[in-house]
Amino acid sequence: MKNKNVEIYFFSGTGNTYLAAKKIAETFTKNGCAVNLFPIEKSDPSKIDLSKTIGLGFPIACWNTYPFVRKFFENLPKAEGAEIFVFTTMGDSSLKMAANTGHVLSKKGYSVTGTKGFCMPNNFIAVRSEDKNKEKIKKAYLKIESFALDILNKTSKAEKTNIFLRFCYQVSKFITNTWYWKLNQNIMRLNLDQKKCAKCGLCAEICPVKNISYGQYPDFDGNKCQFCLRCASYCPKKAIKKFFVPKTYRALDNEEMKECFQSK
Repeated sequence: MKNKNVEIYFFSGTGNTYLAAKKIAETFTKNGCAVNLFPIEKSDPSKIDLSKTIGLGFPIACWNTYPFVRKFFENLPKAEGAEIFVFTTMGDSSLKMAANTGHVLSKKGYSVTGTKGFCMPNNFIAVRSEDKNKEKIKKAYLKIESFALDILNKTSKAEKTNIFLRFCYQVSKFITNTWYWKLNQNIMRLNLDQKKCAKCGLCAEICPVKNISYGQYPDFDGNKCQFCLRCASYCPKKAIKKFFVPKTYRALDNEEMKECFQSK
């Protein structure tokens, strides 16, 4: 890594990607770097300082990512060799989404110094026990730290993509864009148990796309939900239900949640 002034832009739904970004930042800092973390949902891609090394991290959704995250990196300014590295988090397969993102960025003039996907606890269907999730995070940390050190030592590699993977990227991009369709918003809408709701307003506060309005109770009728499950995972009363799956997952404790979602 040529420049040790680093800005990492990340999105985290239930906390996995934040943990990965934080681990990378800690590893960089121990090795003399100055690092800042910025949530994607609160960042303007046109104002990124390309004189610094840029990190980009996000979760995998439907073998792609959330539409507003994709819009962020597709709208990054053109660069003339600015360094960037990409990392993703997922419960299982990603179809080399980090590599596909690197390909998109390289076409915009970025020097992609490394791309990597990390398996973290699943937050959608196959939600595991707390002990198994902790063990999975522990294993992921070793790989994340190794990736960060490779970036620092200039031994990291940008994963290669191919025609098939780029085709998958376009197909999955189309599928995730259909989430904005009113039909899909109605089918996959999150549901509120008013009897459990504490009326604390946290769900509306931490929604990355401001889809939740708040009157007497939270209202999920904004028709721009990304299904990141942040609101369901961090509802203190577990009053928000996701589709047909009752179990939720959260990677952060309350203090980390405030640091990640509320303070910036």
